[in-house]
Amino acid sequence: MQEIERFFGNLFSGIINRFKYSVMDATERKIKQTVDQQVEQHRERSKPKDEEDRQ
Repeated sequence: MQEIERFFGNLFSGIINRFKYSVMDATERKIKQTVDQQVEQHRERSKPKDEEDRQ
């Protein structure tokens, strides 16, 4: 009986951990994508100002 409980406990624990890390990876990718977009937008906005300052 204890072996069965241990088996299912390990099984569910493994499934939950896999799901948790999958969600964490997806969240990390989304954060990186958002940061990259914001950096790119900032670069695009600051380019004309830099060109005016140089002239």
